[in-house]
Amino acid sequence: MPAYRLKPAKTITDKSGRQTCEVFGGSDGHDDLSVAWLMMPAGCLRAGERNDFTEVVIVLSGRGRVTIDGKAEDVGAGHSIYVPRGALWQFENTGREPLVCYSICSPALFAGAVH
Repeated sequence: MPAYRLKPAKTITDKSGRQTCEVFGGSDGHDDLSVAWLMMPAGCLRAGERNDFTEVVIVLSGRGRVTIDGKAEDVGAGHSIYVPRGALWQFENTGREPLVCYSICSPALFAGAVH
């Protein structure tokens, strides 16, 4: 049973400052599941998007607001967010500290794909 660690060399920073660091996924031969660490700086807004995968986001620290198909909810450490495949969703950091999460996607994303 393989164990995986964050892959800092595979960290992607987008223009909003959001960082995504792959733990494992399609590039590791796991077509069914991928895991990534996410960090959104204060004020960061993830634009609305629809994905071809189901995603669960587990909030480790910070505060934010998630909107899924028009329904908004405030979230913080200890919350899990279920984003069904095809749902229109948006995520933002509403706090003053970084919003840090893990993202689990099924089927897996492949190297270079941004969550």
